[in-house]
Amino acid sequence: MAIRLVVLSTLFVLGLSVGTARANPIGPNCATCQGSIYTLTNLGLVTDLNTGDGLADTYRIMLTIDTTGYTGTGVRIDEVAVKISSGLDSATLVSAPGGTSNWNLVTGGVNANGCSGSGSGFDCAMFTGLTGGAVVPGTLLTWVFDLDINGALLTGPLAASIKARYVNAAGNKVGALMSENITLTQVPEPSALLLLSSAVPAIGFAVRRRRSRR
Repeated sequence: MAIRLVVLSTLFVLGLSVGTARANPIGPNCATCQGSIYTLTNLGLVTDLNTGDGLADTYRIMLTIDTTGYTGTGVRIDEVAVKISSGLDSATLVSAPGGTSNWNLVTGGVNANGCSGSGSGFDCAMFTGLTGGAVVPGTLLTWVFDLDINGALLTGPLAASIKARYVNAAGNKVGALMSENITLTQVPEPSALLLLSSAVPAIGFAVRRRRSRR
């Protein structure tokens, strides 16, 4: 009975951890996905960007775009935008294709002409380099933002939002403007992982103890 309880409790924690970490991608067949697959992941809290509000509410957010199946005629993505809350106090770009020096951040979303400067809660990364960057198709592209939010974190199903603009070699938009709701993936809490790591040895101990009694 004791072994069964330990096993069940461990599987329960494991299930929570795996379930919490499971990605919630969209694509390749959504209305504006154009054959690519998009994932938005919350990597957890980081050093607060806006300490004036007295809140620990700066999150590290990773946007990945798998362009292996991209069906459009573009040669790169030159703007992406993410929204994880109804408001945004501050933002920094931690990493981006080709390096962060080739990207500028603009508050707001993306329209057909690029970063729009409007759209509450959105933050837009705009490519400013001459070559390289987020080249498509056939590559896995990753942007990492630190976002200090002003409002609740949008963790519900399809509550967050992303946008992306595919362009040709001349920098002109091609195909549909990628604009979709997405579910923000949550990584496992460290406490859950710690509990799991401590429970696994307990199973081995219980099994050995039962065998010794036999």
